[in-house]
Amino acid sequence: MVYFLFSCKSKKQTKTADYKLEQLANGTNPNQVQFAGMYIDGCSARMKGNLQEALKLFLECKKIDPSSVPVKFELATIYKLLGNTPLAVENAKICAESNTKNEWYQLLLIECYNTSKQYALAVKLQENLVKNFPTSTEFKEDLAIQYSLLGQYDKAYKIYDDLEKTYGTNEQLTLNKIKLLKGQKKVKEAEIELLKLSASSPTEARYYAYLAELYDEQHNTAKTKEMYDKIAEVDPNNPTVNLALSDYYNSINKPNEAFNCLKKAFQNPDLDIGTKANIAFSYYKRAESSPESNYKNEGFELAKLFLQTNPQSPEANGVYADFLMLDNKTSEAANYYYKSAINEKSDFRIWNQLLFLYSDLKQYDSLERVSYKAMELFPSQPTTYFFNGIANKELHNFKKSAQSLKDGLEFIIDNKIQLMQFLSNLGDVYNYTKDFQKSDKAFEDALKIDADNTYVLNNYAYYLSLRNENLDKAEKFSKKTNDLQPNNRNYMDTYGWILFQQKKYKDAELWLGNATKMGPKNPNIIEHYGDVLFKLNKLEEALIQWNNAKQAGGASESLLRKIKEKKLND
Repeated sequence: MVYFLFSCKSKKQTKTADYKLEQLANGTNPNQVQFAGMYIDGCSARMKGNLQEALKLFLECKKIDPSSVPVKFELATIYKLLGNTPLAVENAKICAESNTKNEWYQLLLIECYNTSKQYALAVKLQENLVKNFPTSTEFKEDLAIQYSLLGQYDKAYKIYDDLEKTYGTNEQLTLNKIKLLKGQKKVKEAEIELLKLSASSPTEARYYAYLAELYDEQHNTAKTKEMYDKIAEVDPNNPTVNLALSDYYNSINKPNEAFNCLKKAFQNPDLDIGTKANIAFSYYKRAESSPESNYKNEGFELAKLFLQTNPQSPEANGVYADFLMLDNKTSEAANYYYKSAINEKSDFRIWNQLLFLYSDLKQYDSLERVSYKAMELFPSQPTTYFFNGIANKELHNFKKSAQSLKDGLEFIIDNKIQLMQFLSNLGDVYNYTKDFQKSDKAFEDALKIDADNTYVLNNYAYYLSLRNENLDKAEKFSKKTNDLQPNNRNYMDTYGWILFQQKKYKDAELWLGNATKMGPKNPNIIEHYGDVLFKLNKLEEALIQWNNAKQAGGASESLLRKIKEKKLND
């Protein structure tokens, strides 16, 4: 008689199942070599995670030997992993019944029963395992869990109690007992167990923390405080003690004491960064929604302590910058957002905030550099492309600007406002590169989204007037702009300049003259006013306005020539 010995590693790395596959005598089973090869290949495929391939191979094995229990064991395992519980149970049951002393067969069927929530069947099998392997504490603990699933808490408790009597006080066993007792609302019994656990190790702060939690749930403030004091005594450097005390003082409405404990926790470098970040940011969100509250001052204090103890932390720098923003300290905030961003490559919120700040601060060199890096880190975020386009536009890198804005359009999804921003800026940039056809199309596309957008209407009209093209359309758009937003000197200047291009000099004089009287002196508007005065033969007044434009900062070659030659150079 010939035997083949196989070993397939199970899901638990420490467990193996060895199978003797009995073959018929030599010459009576010509498929035995093929069977063995497919079985081994199936085991290999399963262990590599190729479940479908493994399933196919074991089904072929089953065709050769339909009665093979090891094959059914493998099929049950694979069906369980694939989520086909009925077939897993069917095959696992055959294995378990074939050998009631084989622990692996029994364990597999128990898992399948638990997966299908057949807990009563699972518990019977687990009871048999305990009988067959009476020295296995693992099987006894699993049986306790099975009893808990069925709500048989007394039976589960007895197992844990017996194990403790046999092996002595054990943290995990005691905690399992306490969980059962709390589930049955046996608070006094749970307290006794916790007191026993803390007595077994008087310097273990966690046990006092468990007691504090139990007392807190019962609203026993005196006992809760007693446990916190005990924790502070045995583990004075434990930062979570002060967090617990802070919660305690809040619960009894003593906010000042609570905040002092919170500060002590933040001063401890051993308190993990994630906890500090979550607490500090929660203060920021509350300060943001309630600006008149004390959350801002308290949060700022915590953020400073966070930064002092963790100066290189991206979270510390980021939340400190958040609080600086609440005080409108944008330039200082940008520095801390930058420190946070360069050390945390995955938090888009920080990078996005930094981009907005650089844009508001008109720090276009920094905006260009950081937005370029952000495009690499967050390639599907349209905001990064937008700010890179803006930066390059302001730096007169118009081709780079156009490319970034065009690339970013691909990532805009159902956001009309964002689409408007991209198209209007593309219209500007294409105009600067003298690609007027693309510029006009970008503005036209923008107006299809929002026909009343004054920025687009004004710029489109102005660019047409500079080219002296489609002046009727330009005049129509500019008039609409001023109707929508009257008394805007830039829009008034555009309309006056279009009237100038249409040779409507008297009307242009009125619009441009009024525009010069509004706001700080603008050299371009003043120069335009001088031009229209010249066309109206008011030569001395025109020269005065050109000189006023120069004094206001105008320095174009065209303006200086007008002043020198005392005439308009058409």
